Amino acid sequence: MKNLLFPEIKPYKSGLLKVSQLHTIYWECSGNKDGVPIIILHGGPGAGSQPIYRRYFDPKKFQIIQFDQRGC
Repeated sequence: MKNLLFPEIKPYKSGLLKVSQLHTIYWECSGNKDGVPIIILHGGPGAGSQPIYRRYFDPKKFQIIQFDQRGC
């Protein structure tokens, strides 16, 4: 069976965004800085962003933006 995932990559930028007095959310950007932006929405609370999610998209074509839901 052919591997359907792209190779592993690391984010080129990441951080924490303060969204309230109690909560911050993790965000990251990977792939092509000038590529077509694509936003990854992960599953419900408790799931969180995962490195494997970056591998679903061609990093040469897309700027991959991933962030956690508040409280994850």
